[in-house]
Amino acid sequence: MILSVVQAVLLVVGAVALFVLQRGQDRTLAVTFLFFCATIVTNVDPLYRWLDPLAGGVNVVTVVSDCLMIAGTSTLLWGVAKAVGAASVWLRNAIVIACTVVGIVVVAAFVVLDKPATTTTFMLVAGDQPAAAVYSIAQTVYLGVALGATGLICVLRVREARTRTDLVGLWVLVLGGVLGVVRMVVVVVMDLAHVLGHVDVTHALALPYDVTTPGAVLCVASGMLLLVIGHRIARARRSRAVVQAIRAIQPLHARMGTDNEYPATTDPATLLSRLIVEVNDGVRSARSTLDDEERAVLARAEAALDVG
Repeated sequence: MILSVVQAVLLVVGAVALFVLQRGQDRTLAVTFLFFCATIVTNVDPLYRWLDPLAGGVNVVTVVSDCLMIAGTSTLLWGVAKAVGAASVWLRNAIVIACTVVGIVVVAAFVVLDKPATTTTFMLVAGDQPAAAVYSIAQTVYLGVALGATGLICVLRVREARTRTDLVGLWVLVLGGVLGVVRMVVVVVMDLAHVLGHVDVTHALALPYDVTTPGAVLCVASGMLLLVIGHRIARARRSRAVVQAIRAIQPLHARMGTDNEYPATTDPATLLSRLIVEVNDGVRSARSTLDDEERAVLARAEAALDVG
């Protein structure tokens, strides 16, 4: 239970941090954190034992939290794809279809199985039923495939990392993907063994399960947070470079720049771009050349727009 509480606290803090960091931006990863947070929090034993009787006392909270995990897994894959520039219409459609199918299978399997009274070890108690195996395997395979796909996307985008934080975040997500795939194999074997009556196999795989489950969740959560922080660092670095470049080019613009009568702007990058254009226009219209220092100032200004 202590590990569940630690995961819950970390995910709650991470969800709050992501909603703050992604203010005014796409919040797909923050929503993912929220889904994972809800899944872990509702499975903290004392809270689960209090909530489930209110929902009928037949482990309804289990299926609700598992469906939240399915939704979180879907938004994770889509959010990471967007964060690293790998999003596409076909991927979005595939995620929506897969999420819907898995959700239907999980709910249907839960409905038909003989549900025990409220228990925090649902699969251990009901795992000898084929319907329970279907219930567990469907969501586990989806989670494993989605985490594996997330890790693969991150591997393919490692070279595009803009900061060290980005780089670490991508590799942590890759580790989370590997753990997710290993967990998928472990759980499928455990479920099948339980149904076939080989409980000894289930018990033997308890340790790998206990390591890979929180490991995958924590790595994925940490990786998401690091990606968002990395993007903030990159934006802050670019903003500083642009502001410094504006200060450096203003004397050159005052001497050589033309007035193209652009509309007023409060965006530093737009202002810098306009200053560069007006300096170049002024140089061409005056048929003059810049000295080495002035060319260096202009080159640094142009490079500032590409920082991050």
